[in-house]
Amino acid sequence: MKKVFSLLAVTGILMLTCSFAQAQNKWGHTNLEDVVSIMPDIKKADSALTKFKKDSLESMLPYYLSEFKRKDSIAKAPATPAAVRKQAEQEANQYGSILQNWDQYSQSELQRKQQEVLQPYFAKAFQLVNEVAKENGYSWVFKQDALLVAPQGDDLLPLVAKKLGVKLPTPAQGVGQPTKEEAPAAKPKK
Repeated sequence: MKKVFSLLAVTGILMLTCSFAQAQNKWGHTNLEDVVSIMPDIKKADSALTKFKKDSLESMLPYYLSEFKRKDSIAKAPATPAAVRKQAEQEANQYGSILQNWDQYSQSELQRKQQEVLQPYFAKAFQLVNEVAKENGYSWVFKQDALLVAPQGDDLLPLVAKKLGVKLPTPAQGVGQPTKEEAPAAKPKK
């Protein structure tokens, strides 16, 4: 009988401990893209991407176009020897292929450069969210648009902005605002 009573007492204590521990869980959400967009030095990354687009991508198109025309004219010239003509046709076809797929090529190069330039910012944003979560007692932080159904949680973006020392843009500017596709169920607690 004494063992049964001890077992019931231990079970009761464990249940109280578990419910207390569960009550201490704080749920929050944020979007790393929004955190990156409010970083004070993000304009450096934007200017680097703009410079890459202007200096690299936009200057390459005229080069490829001029090379295509030059090689094509060599290939079509009647006085061009057969071996040179064949080589010029192949090179003209290569440049023509690049020009036909220019939008796809330039978009993939821009995405590659964006990933290269923005990776340190996303790493810093992740670190900031972790620090803010620990400082404010959050045990769970989800990506804002990752879950369809989840317990209500707090938006950590204002806390991250405070830690960064920046003022959040107004809601009309759209940072941190859910799109039409995102469920409004994850509104922050006040």
